Amino acid sequence: MEYQPGVCNIGPTQQRRRLLLGVASLALAAVYVAAVVALAWPQWALVLAVFPLYGAAMGALQYRERFCIGFAGVGVFDVGEGTNEVQNEAALAADRKKAVRLNAKAVAIGAVGTVIVFGAVSVLL
Repeated sequence: MEYQPGVCNIGPTQQRRRLLLGVASLALAAVYVAAVVALAWPQWALVLAVFPLYGAAMGALQYRERFCIGFAGVGVFDVGEGTNEVQNEAALAADRKKAVRLNAKAVAIGAVGTVIVFGAVSVLL
């Protein structure tokens, strides 16, 4: 695997870490929603599910895209040979542009997921 600015900045090991982040965040969201329902907390508390749902989306997107937004922010990449610094300014700009797009997608997915959860719980209760 090779580093490609604005396309790919992580290899298989780092991808697995992002997938684990996504799965753990999704599990946390499910536990949180179950707690809100089981403990009869106010329904508005479901809005806080946006945070773990955002984390789940972020992990899944980074896994799928083979791209870490955190790495882009600090100007590094790790495609399997260890962490290396991005030396080219154009490459760094391309990475940061992609990071902004991925973050926006994750925010949107987390928000839509929260609306779905809120609606589903409202209908079921």
